Amino acid sequence: MKSLALKDSIYKTELSHIIVILGFIILLCNKYANLLDIDSLHFMSGSITSLLGIMMIACIMLFQRKSLLYTIIFLLSLYSWSLTKDTTLVVLVLFAATSKILKDRLLKVYLTMQSAVLVSCIILYFLSLYFKMLNVNLYTTGNRIRYTFFFLQPNNFGIQFAFTIICFIFISKLPLAASISILLFSSLFLYVFPNCITGCMMLIIYALLILCFNKIDFLKKELLHSTPYFIIAMGILIFGLYFTGKASLVGKIISGTFSYRFIGSVMAIRLYGVNLTGHYLDKLGEVLFVDGQWGTFWLDFAYIRVLVEFGIIGASIFAFIIIYSIRFLIRHQNYEHLILLIVVLFYGLSEWGAFSALTAFPLLYTVIPSSRIILCQKNNSFKGVAHFSPSPFLNRESTHLL
Repeated sequence: MKSLALKDSIYKTELSHIIVILGFIILLCNKYANLLDIDSLHFMSGSITSLLGIMMIACIMLFQRKSLLYTIIFLLSLYSWSLTKDTTLVVLVLFAATSKILKDRLLKVYLTMQSAVLVSCIILYFLSLYFKMLNVNLYTTGNRIRYTFFFLQPNNFGIQFAFTIICFIFISKLPLAASISILLFSSLFLYVFPNCITGCMMLIIYALLILCFNKIDFLKKELLHSTPYFIIAMGILIFGLYFTGKASLVGKIISGTFSYRFIGSVMAIRLYGVNLTGHYLDKLGEVLFVDGQWGTFWLDFAYIRVLVEFGIIGASIFAFIIIYSIRFLIRHQNYEHLILLIVVLFYGLSEWGAFSALTAFPLLYTVIPSSRIILCQKNNSFKGVAHFSPSPFLNRESTHLL
């Protein structure tokens, strides 16, 4: 009887994983249908495709959690999606509830699909340029010609490429020297062809992080513990300076494309304000007259976009998951995942896509507590549990999420 019960449990677990993975694949297909400049993919770009993927994952997560608190959080995030047509919040809420085993499986699916799409786009794009097989778009910024690789914008390609390379480094467990070489070569590729400066910088930052924290000591631990909060505080402070018109000195330091991220966030506050439930950002990409000047409205500074687009409620849910995950990783000394989350927070200063778990794979490893854990924490009886596996970049064993 015990054997039959065990087999039944394993079968149900495998079936639930398959359903979640299929939902994840559907959401990835929907993402690329919206990012790629390919008309034949438009049938997958609509809200129906997104809803199908979301509900496939949600039916499993809600059944497994059986938590009123989690159900309320999910319904709030689902309402936010219906209002904004942006899957960022609801996808984060869903994947934060998955198990460690499922997260690892989703990561392999992510790397496989990302690699297949990006490699195909790169090869076909270069072949089309050389043999003139297909009409290809070249994006012009000033005097610089930027390769789009069939994406609507070069930066869209850049962020997908950057996180795919980081994911490959993370999964492959290559020697440190090989990992650094791949990251630097990939950074050069992003600079030369799509001229994606932010993606180039993030690959270099990740290379520096795994190089500097190859050996963990007490001071480096403390530095890693404070870095996520420092990045968040720095982004909010810079935005505050731009919002109050006191960013003349900071503006000179970060002048150019990066400064426009903060200018766009100020425009967003002026246009939409902040409410409880958020807004549908219908004016993105339009040339608008705000604060006495004309400018194209983009909102790439992820910290403010979360607040404007998802409102106070949605932003609170998002912030709670991120901060809880940071504390979780610090408590379990999981520095490998913490470094990845630091990269996400850095990237969020300049690219909205960095806050989407469908693009920024480290967000797949965020966690959300159950009501049982919250109750135990209030009673000071919760003790974190983790299993250990060796890390290629740390000289000690690092804990991984369950």
